[in-house]
Amino acid sequence: MTLHNSTGKATKAQQARFERIKEIGCICCLKTLYVYEPPEIHHITDCGRRRGHDYTIGLCPWHHRGVSILPVQMAELAMGPSLARGAKPFRAHWGTDDELLAEQNRLIGVAA
Repeated sequence: MTLHNSTGKATKAQQARFERIKEIGCICCLKTLYVYEPPEIHHITDCGRRRGHDYTIGLCPWHHRGVSILPVQMAELAMGPSLARGAKPFRAHWGTDDELLAEQNRLIGVAA
């Protein structure tokens, strides 16, 4: 384990959560584009520390890491802000981490 961002090995239930997230796709793309975009698992943090495997949302490479086949300005216009390119604009546009988590949990059928 690394000092500050490892959450240890995921349990079978948490691995099943990740698979369910991957089935529905990027939460941001679903919110406005209504398209499936293969997600990466993003661990929500608190003061730079991962909150755990139960605090995860699916984000596509653009929304997670700011990586797109499109030029950056075009990607921002087409898909909205990227978390990696600015947390404040991302959260202002898409919602807080907890709001995104609640929506993700509702979509994958996890009780609040």
